[in-house]
Amino acid sequence: MIDPAGAGFVLDDFQRRAIKHLDAGRSVLVTAPTGSGKTVVADHAVDRALAAGRRAFYTTPIKALSNQKYRDLCQRLGPQRVGLLTGDNVIAGDADVVVMTTEVLRNMLYAEAVDDRLGAVVLDEVHYLEDPYRGPVWEEVILHLPPSVVLVCLSATVSNHEQLGGWLEQVRGPTAVVVESRRPVPLTNLYAVGRRRSDAVKIVPTLLDGRPNPEGGRFDVPATTREPRGSGRSRAGGARGSGGKRAGGPRGSGGKRPGGARGSGRSRRGSGGSEHRGQRPRALWRPPRRVDLLAELEERGLLPVIWFVFSRKGCDQAAARLVRDGACFTDDAGAARIDELVEKRLGLLDPADLAALGAGRWADRLRLGIASHHAGMVPVFKEAVEQCFAEGLVKVVFATETLALGVNMPARSVVIDKPVKYDGQRTVPLSAAQFTQFTGRAGRRGIDEAGWAVALWSPDCTFEQVARLASSRSFELRSAFRPTYNMVAGLLGRMSAEAARDLMGRSFAQYQADAASVRVDLTCSFDAVAGVLRERGHLDGWTLTASGSLVSRIFHEADLAVAETLSGGLLDGLSPPELASVLSAFTYEHRSPGPRPEVWIPSGTAYRRLRRAGTALDDLHRVERSFGLDPIRPLELGFGPVAHRWAAGESFEAVQEEGFSAGDFVRNVKQVVDLARRIAAVAPDPDCAAVARQTVEALNRGVVALSGAVYEAAA
Repeated sequence: MIDPAGAGFVLDDFQRRAIKHLDAGRSVLVTAPTGSGKTVVADHAVDRALAAGRRAFYTTPIKALSNQKYRDLCQRLGPQRVGLLTGDNVIAGDADVVVMTTEVLRNMLYAEAVDDRLGAVVLDEVHYLEDPYRGPVWEEVILHLPPSVVLVCLSATVSNHEQLGGWLEQVRGPTAVVVESRRPVPLTNLYAVGRRRSDAVKIVPTLLDGRPNPEGGRFDVPATTREPRGSGRSRAGGARGSGGKRAGGPRGSGGKRPGGARGSGRSRRGSGGSEHRGQRPRALWRPPRRVDLLAELEERGLLPVIWFVFSRKGCDQAAARLVRDGACFTDDAGAARIDELVEKRLGLLDPADLAALGAGRWADRLRLGIASHHAGMVPVFKEAVEQCFAEGLVKVVFATETLALGVNMPARSVVIDKPVKYDGQRTVPLSAAQFTQFTGRAGRRGIDEAGWAVALWSPDCTFEQVARLASSRSFELRSAFRPTYNMVAGLLGRMSAEAARDLMGRSFAQYQADAASVRVDLTCSFDAVAGVLRERGHLDGWTLTASGSLVSRIFHEADLAVAETLSGGLLDGLSPPELASVLSAFTYEHRSPGPRPEVWIPSGTAYRRLRRAGTALDDLHRVERSFGLDPIRPLELGFGPVAHRWAAGESFEAVQEEGFSAGDFVRNVKQVVDLARRIAAVAPDPDCAAVARQTVEALNRGVVALSGAVYEAAA
């Protein structure tokens, strides 16, 4: 057996079993908790392929993970053997080992650009199969890969692994399912509550012997109180004077403010006293104040901590409040190292851009060991936070759920601010899979003896619900596979209608429907999509027309609308700023719950093209409805002025006037860049393709270009 990627520690049983199956030539599905070492199995598959003189592809769902894995593999194998293919970076695409997003591999398969040297493919975070938009791509990859390729599927949140493994065996051949439920670092779930008119923090175990802690039930009672004078306050978990034991965790140096805080400006009062006489009764329980809970966690030696707050604004406000309370978690040496890392990351940015980004205020927080991490930040800021946290320089990070998407950033403890989150329409409880993903960040293998997950009291969720989340291991994966215009056009460009229908029947969605005896026939959906393509002139019978070929080459959520806009000449004769503003209508999504603002498109030509594209889209919607299909989403003009101004060369500071956060600005510009690259590659008109390339260059500059950079592992 090949040395398993120089693991540096004794392999666990599940790792040995998975490696044994790989050595026997089988594909594997590995489900194991976050941080348990699934990557060791993936690295072994890569090593086996290289030892046999073959290539290996490592796919991830997002660019940030691809960049991170690229750095890891460069460090392990040497940069001369590793490539990277994402929308932002093309590095040594013909290397022996190539890291890429799953969409890139899917496009390579459709373009028949995968050579017969490919020996292994790793699908990291395979639970993305259930993503409504991107999930079908994963199934397409699995179905289209050559039979000789060994597949390694990794996930922490798939409970119906036998079902998924059975499907993989059916469509890929011999496949072993390897399951590990035990965490390498044990996890303790805690529940924290605060009391009205008190700084006290009560912490209790969420589970006792795997069942809900009976003590937690009292926190669900809508009790009100006027606490008697001199009642005092209970230390967390029933410590000193409460007659009980602490909930767990090492003892620290005593009841200090977080990080040796320098005067928070508010006293820690008792809960009783004459000042409360005559007041109306109030609910007894409340969420603990963050500064108080952090003081308790620090006293117990449970830092560093990732504190999940499910809003960007909430993350920034929490970090700012902690700074105002005087918290500091670094010494002079740590602050100096943070300054060094920040300078290395931001040194290429224009000073004016740094000022517009608020880099000074952000760096000041970072220097105190406090940070935010969310999609509203530019990637270069997030990457700096990740590196500082990995080096132990930052002790408290307030993060949204984006941090749980696989970025390697484990902590000793995790706090879940509220066990509910807004799903875009309403506030709903976290799913068991989400809760497990978040708490899976707690406990660092080889560093911590245990991990700690703290859920806070919330009026939106009972203790019983939190306990069920903490104890649940049911994360059923449901296929999101459905035929899209791009998929159907791509299939009909490569195979007969009968073969394409057969492929629909081999999908995981059909496999699950058949197992549940549910009458679902994806071939009917396939025929409906083909009917729309035929009605719109992209199919002649079952043969692709020239415009149909365009549809097959545009992978995008609005694939057919983009293809028809391009084939209809609506992108011809535009300047780069005009093209940027038009393309943004296909990429931008208005997410604010408020009304859409009035938008002024700077170019009359661009505005008229958008009007024509909108009229064509209305007609497409009519045809889609006639075939019983959900219509493609409408055009969104909200980012058009920003895209136009940025492509025209205006400064970052100037375009910030439009009101987008820095992170949203970069993300939306990069989406326009990705679509412009695709237009440059497929546009029938050479002049249009040339303008699309110019548009990419005009947009991909400054903070946008830096956000796509790949840093060396040692940076």
